[in-house]
Amino acid sequence: MNDYIIGIDIGSSNICAAAGKLDKYGKMQIIGITSSKCNGVKKGVVIDIDSTSESIRKCIRQLEKMIDINIQEAYIALPGGLSELIKSRGVVAVASEDGEVKQSDVKRVLKAAKIITIPNDKEIIGIIPEEYIIDGYDKIKDPIGMSGIRLEVDAQVILAQSTVVNNFLKSVNNSGIKVLGLVFEPTAIAQAVLKEEEIQRGVVLVDMGSDSTNIYNYEGGKLNNISTISLGGNTITNDISVCLKIPLSSAEKLKKKYGSVGLLSKTKPLKIEINTDYNNKKKIDYNILLQIIEARVDELLSMVDKKLKSFNNYENISEIVMVGGGISEIKGIEEFSENLFNKTVRVGVPNYIGASSPMYVTVVGIVKDISSSIKGKYEKKVNEYEDKDINKYEKTGKVNDSEDIKYKNTGVVSKIKEFFTDFF
Repeated sequence: MNDYIIGIDIGSSNICAAAGKLDKYGKMQIIGITSSKCNGVKKGVVIDIDSTSESIRKCIRQLEKMIDINIQEAYIALPGGLSELIKSRGVVAVASEDGEVKQSDVKRVLKAAKIITIPNDKEIIGIIPEEYIIDGYDKIKDPIGMSGIRLEVDAQVILAQSTVVNNFLKSVNNSGIKVLGLVFEPTAIAQAVLKEEEIQRGVVLVDMGSDSTNIYNYEGGKLNNISTISLGGNTITNDISVCLKIPLSSAEKLKKKYGSVGLLSKTKPLKIEINTDYNNKKKIDYNILLQIIEARVDELLSMVDKKLKSFNNYENISEIVMVGGGISEIKGIEEFSENLFNKTVRVGVPNYIGASSPMYVTVVGIVKDISSSIKGKYEKKVNEYEDKDINKYEKTGKVNDSEDIKYKNTGVVSKIKEFFTDFF
């Protein structure tokens, strides 16, 4: 299983799992992806460990059948809406006599940036470097190999409640899967659907889940704002169920099959026949269904718009990318949202065959983030040993993790993996 990268996204309504693999050209491929229903998580928080573990177990079994391997370990995403970002700066002296910055110096300066005061109920679970500074020269993304005396870093320290993180880890461990590392959810999503140019220019990710909506604002290559709304796609389902007097399961099927916005003035009277409990059939007025969906979608998006306008860099937001299974798959949502936001809107989907759905964005981002970290190590290793047989490294995938090897940590998990040593 060492050749595969397994990611698990624990959502409020679904558990998604994906398996990825680097091909011989160093490009990540999604080999298998699946999902299963989950009732043990609410608003991103595990409320029933046993139920969540069983959903994870079921999802992993489905993935094992797809790719024909035994899965024992995986990476998981930490929900951004449950996290807090604190700006910090770390400063160290370059240790080597010749003044060359090594991987060990980067580790020390990141550790120095984590020396901050935090509440008793929270833990530092990671750190995201924004820029490095060498002897006063800033805007440095990768300082390894450069020369200097003083190394600094401006970073964002990621905090989360200890109980929340513990319950996530217990849920996965109880399912028989070992957690190899955490990937910060906003970065995972960005990896899957955003380009570097968009992150630099100014973009907002709207991740609408079943019962909460997370808003992530990127500009200048970094995450500037995280905001959460405690409503999601389930509110639409609930409204359909109450107004049309049908079970929630039938309401969810109606939403997914017929959900549309912006068509009220174009539709003719139409009746939809559905099966309710005990095989009873019921006819639904299509126009009434559209009115219910459009009214709730308009309310949810208006709440998102209010959050966006509270951001200091609102005028710099050039695009809004919608992900998640909440409303992203409703027909006409892009045009409807553009009219409300007065900004360019698109639905973000991973560019992988079999995984091109908004609900798979996070789990694909996990796999891609880890593969980026592995690929970065591999490429640096090959460059250093260019006189050796390159095919050997492609076949074995073995990389010497000596601190003297200068590689670029492109994956977020590589920046926060030390959490597990400290946490346990």
